[in-house]
Amino acid sequence: MVRPDDPLAWLADMRNNSRYANQLHIVVCEEASLGMSYSIRSGVDAALSSFPKPDAVVIGLGDQPFVTAAMVRRLLSIMGERPEIDFAASSVDGAVMPPAIIRNTMFNALRGLKGDMGARKLFGSPEYNGEIVAYDGEAAELLLDVDDEKSLRLAERRYRDNRGRR
Repeated sequence: MVRPDDPLAWLADMRNNSRYANQLHIVVCEEASLGMSYSIRSGVDAALSSFPKPDAVVIGLGDQPFVTAAMVRRLLSIMGERPEIDFAASSVDGAVMPPAIIRNTMFNALRGLKGDMGARKLFGSPEYNGEIVAYDGEAAELLLDVDDEKSLRLAERRYRDNRGRR
């Protein structure tokens, strides 16, 4: 899901890689400036218009640069082991956040979100059952959401520190 004015420079490597190009579907959300719910709705609608229809969707944020494939695989594993649950999501200090895997049992609720409301509201609803994977310490830093100047500085420091370890 991208904004209409996104030049997609950050996707250049994947768009030009034959391994990924056929699997990459870019969905432009014309109403992205109106809030996160519009992006979620656009993504769910795009998934529902695909064939075959998805059993679940992954919600991830482009401004969480340190989320790993292993974190998403862990959520997928939980969903595979527990077919009775509606979602599996991540959390830090009790705050539930992406990445999250959301089963089709919640698609209508996702499509009904309003404004800048993300799926977090649904995760606390008694209508849905899920599993939350809590992260703390260094692992919690992987869920850093770069939304402001302070979090950008933290991300830059983490990136520099990780590059020095290689």
